Amino acid sequence: MKKALIAFFVALVFAAGMAIAPAWAATAAELSKQCADGLKKTPNKDVEKLCSEGDKLLKEGKTEEAAKKLQAGVDKLKPATK
Repeated sequence: MKKALIAFFVALVFAAGMAIAPAWAATAAELSKQCADGLKKTPNKDVEKLCSEGDKLLKEGKTEEAAKKLQAGVDKLKPATK
């Protein structure tokens, strides 16, 4: 019984991880677009660097790290657009 319970929890954690990865990918892709659009309106070297690093991480498949970099870039653009 313990083995079955452990197997169930392992499968549950694996399934949750597989569901979260595509969500990060979609988020990172959307943030990349927001970065690019924001940079067209308001050029900023710091934001450009963050967005470039985020895009590189996204291409490497490191979606969670990419999303964090891209979000930082988008956040830096927000005060400039107010």
